[in-house]
Amino acid sequence: MSRVIVADDHKIFREGLVELLSGERSIEVAGTASDGADALSKTNALAPEILILDISMPILDGFEVTKALRQRGTDVKILMLSMHNDPVSVKKAMNMGVDGYVLKEEAFETLITAIEQVSQGNRFISKGARASLGSKHVEEAGSVLSPRELEIVKYVAEGLTNKEIAAKLGISVKTVETHRQRVMEKLGFHKAAELVRYAFENGILD
Repeated sequence: MSRVIVADDHKIFREGLVELLSGERSIEVAGTASDGADALSKTNALAPEILILDISMPILDGFEVTKALRQRGTDVKILMLSMHNDPVSVKKAMNMGVDGYVLKEEAFETLITAIEQVSQGNRFISKGARASLGSKHVEEAGSVLSPRELEIVKYVAEGLTNKEIAAKLGISVKTVETHRQRVMEKLGFHKAAELVRYAFENGILD
């Protein structure tokens, strides 16, 4: 079961979301917060698995809360649930290390999927949020990486193992490893997490 805190300054939205989440057997709402300072305090006190966080909030906004939590090295997963669908907000959130980003205008089922994914250690960015990044980022990525390398990055970002990627593409595990190493060298990365972030930032996922 995923223990979550819902942080949003709009009372009607917050209470409605809590009611919906409470109807899910796999989710326990540990608490709520109405501003950023409250979200930070409740997260530290209640130690939820996931913090569902709005960006626009009083006292501290969602970015400031994220920065504070990441600086403290807490294990909480941060899932942004925001009305902001501009590429600047989405990319900034991902760069700061949030685990998921979902738009408020999207279906409740999308949020449930996001909660499931981040609770499993995956990063999740919704279709609506990805669409805001535009095709320009895909084109930029394509100018650096080959089509095969882009496929590898996509599957890595989706959480597939080298063996699963090899089976999907009909190539050997060794070939997958070689492609991954080449991609890391091209991009100057040293960790898989950097590769995942790159995929989100450049709209490589479908």
